[in-house]
Amino acid sequence: MAGTPEKRENSVLFSLRELRQIEENRVQEEEDAARTAEEARIRAKMEEERRRREEEEARIRAEQEEERRIRDEEARRHHEGNVRVQEAAARAQADHQAKLEQERLQHEMEIRRQEVAKKRPTWLLAVAGVLIVAIGIAIFLIIQRTEESEKRRKEAAALAEENKKKQEEIDAKEKEIEELNADLAGLQKQIDELDAEIGSASEAVASAKNEAERKSAAARIQAASERKNRIRQEQKEKEKERERKKINLSDECKKNPLGCR
Repeated sequence: MAGTPEKRENSVLFSLRELRQIEENRVQEEEDAARTAEEARIRAKMEEERRRREEEEARIRAEQEEERRIRDEEARRHHEGNVRVQEAAARAQADHQAKLEQERLQHEMEIRRQEVAKKRPTWLLAVAGVLIVAIGIAIFLIIQRTEESEKRRKEAAALAEENKKKQEEIDAKEKEIEELNADLAGLQKQIDELDAEIGSASEAVASAKNEAERKSAAARIQAASERKNRIRQEQKEKEKERERKKINLSDECKKNPLGCR
């Protein structure tokens, strides 16, 4: 029992040390928080000053660019105005010169006409009239021949186009016939194979050792015969189709420029 007060004293001292440590931690945290808040305030202030400075610089640049644009636009308009004035003056000068030149030529031609009229004999007038009529007739004939040539050219082009279409139709028909021939050759090959199958099955029937083998061989013969009949029917239909296309592609049809009728 003697040691109990000492333990209580140690416990109290420990609690005091904990409280002191807690208080020191709290004070340290408050100081850290205050320091962090101050640093954040300083950073925010610096950021705000930077933002204001950049906005001011951007505003100044925008004003400078707008002033430069206005100066460039005024200089461009001034230059275009000068160019238009110079072009107008040049056109006016050219028109004036052309008008003077035209008046001079007309005056000279009038003088020459008057001189020729005084000197020209009457027979020359008649010859000139005949020449004018002859020139008119020649122009009419040239125009008529040109129109006829153009008409013949268009007719020849139309005929060539029609012949081209007909030739394309003939080529298509010949290609179809070639495809039909290939199909018929394939069908004939299948028939030959089925004939070989029927022959083999017939030999199997003859050499069968029991009823089961005979039935199996007979079933092979029946299946092959049925398939052969179907192929024969398909072969006949394709041959009929080929004959119809051959009739349309006769030599007389191929040589006819107007195509097959």
